This record gives sequence, C-alpha cells and structure tokens, in this order.
Amino acid sequence: MSGEDRAVAFFGSDQTCIDAFNKLKSFLDEVCSDIHITIQDSLLAFKSSAGFAYVSLPAEGESSYLFNLAFTTRKKITSARILRAVQPIPGTPAYVYHIGIRSVMDIDTELKAWVRQSYEYSKLRFA
Repeated sequence: MSGEDRAVAFFGSDQTCIDAFNKLKSFLDEVCSDIHITIQDSLLAFKSSAGFAYVSLPAEGESSYLFNLAFTTRKKITSARILRAVQPIPGTPAYVYHIGIRSVMDIDTELKAWVRQSYEYSKLRFA
C-alpha cells in the first residue's frame, strides 16, 4: 500500500477529513517536491530529509476537529488558531505548534505559509 493509500486509510471513512488532508497534500506536492508520507501508530508524518508536519486524529474532548496538525518553525508565531505552542528545548529557536483543523477551509494561505516555513526549517536543520 502506498503512503497516500495508507494516509487515506488513516482517516477511515470520514470523507471530510480525507478532503482536508488531500488539500494539504496537494499544496505540499506543489512546493515540496521531495516529500513522502509515513504513518507510525496514530501519527501521520510529512517528511523530506526530516519530518516537518504531523497529523493526528483528535484526542478525547476534541471532537470539533477533523484532525490536529503540528509543525515546527524557528520563528515565534502568535495566532488565535494555535491551540498549543511548545518550545521543546528551552533556549533554542524551535517551536512546535498544534492547530486544530475543522474543515477544508482551514487549509488556507496562512496555514500553508506556516507549513512551508516548517519544511524550509527542516531543510536547514538537517541539511
């Protein structure tokens, strides 16, 4: 089964999730020619030389979300859309952001810019 087929299976029969995922993947295919998808347990990862965006299904109590998207940047982002921001190693310029995706419309210009920054940051860190 290809990474894309496994990704669709990851979401089960929820067509709205699949549509939002496909919109995100389509964008990534345009700007990141070297990506591939891996799935490990409950986490779907977009990777090039390293992972840069991660999808997980909603946790208990997050039923209003289709899925959660996490990504890493070296620049502090402030937005009401961010559910949680974590600096995994204090004092370093890396931040991990978690955003709840509620609909296909959430895959917008702002989110795409953040994911693109994450991709570019992963290239710098693991070049």
